[in-house]
Amino acid sequence: MKQILVALLLGLLLFSSGCIQPKEAPVVAEKAATEVWKADGIVGASEYSRSMLLQSPTRHGYSGGDMEVSWKNDQEYLYLALNGSTEGWLAIGFEPLEWMKNADIILASVNGSKATVRDEYCTGNYGPHVDDTLLGGTNDILEFGGSKGAGRTVIELKRKLDTGDRSDKAFSPGQAISIIWALSDNPDISLKHNVAYGEGIMTLS
Repeated sequence: MKQILVALLLGLLLFSSGCIQPKEAPVVAEKAATEVWKADGIVGASEYSRSMLLQSPTRHGYSGGDMEVSWKNDQEYLYLALNGSTEGWLAIGFEPLEWMKNADIILASVNGSKATVRDEYCTGNYGPHVDDTLLGGTNDILEFGGSKGAGRTVIELKRKLDTGDRSDKAFSPGQAISIIWALSDNPDISLKHNVAYGEGIMTLS
């Protein structure tokens, strides 16, 4: 009986200390997108209609970090901004089946003033993810740009909601899209992420 009471007391202390509190969903900020969208690597205060800050703590092999995802859409196009706490590469994946498998992935980095944005698809739970063009698809990032500095990298891009490419996930207005994300401190996109990773939901307007 005494052991049971001790276990209950320890559980109560852990719960009250926040160690096993359920993780709260990120807050999605909404506003009117009144600015003209430009793929210039600068996220304007009113350039996107929705945004959320995704955070990942320090854990084994990862230093911890965050990525702010901003987006807006119309009936045909998705406009997206990724602002990550790294000067290496960053990535977002749409609608994975399990872990990373079958995710439609956008992987990007900035070298000097030049942004590189890759349209990829992941074929396994933990990779590999390869260019859509190597799977018989097409590169469907229509416009992109980026910037980096002060420990952060920003990527902006535009793609069709439905590209018609079997390696891209087809979206529709109002859809809730499951996402995964990752950050690396190295701009070499062949190297594994080591800063942060996580998941979330972005809902189109």
